[in-house]
This record gives sequence, C-alpha cells and structure tokens, in this order.
Amino acid sequence: MSRLEWMAVGLMLALLLAFVTAFFLYLRTAYRKGGWKEVKVSFIISVVALVAFYVTRLAQNSELQLLKHGVDRLTR
Repeated sequence: MSRLEWMAVGLMLALLLAFVTAFFLYLRTAYRKGGWKEVKVSFIISVVALVAFYVTRLAQNSELQLLKHGVDRLTR
C-alpha cells in the first residue's frame, strides 16, 4: 500500500475512535444524570438517530441512482 493509502486508513481509524469515544462519553453523561434508566433511554435514542441517518442516506443514494439511470437512458 502506498503512503497515501496508509494515511487514509489512519484517518478512518482515528474517526472511528473519535466516534466511539463520543458515544461512550454521551452514555457516561446519561449515567451520571439519571442512572441506568437514563443510559437505556439515551442508547435507544442514539441508535434510532443513527439508523434514521443511515436510512436517509440510503434513500438519497437510491434517488441519485435512479436519476443516473434516467440520464443514461435519455443520452443513449
């Protein structure tokens, strides 16, 4: 692998570590605020938010694919 690829892998790992750390701190703050019940609620909220983000990105990408196919059909 080239140096640029290694830098990209390192950046992705750093982003993953930052995300996991932020998630841990979010749940720790919820625990300090209201105990395990608050952690459970906060965990459910965060998972629902991540799934909603993924679904919206998936919908946007599928719309773009449909648009690309439509343009391809028009330009043939």
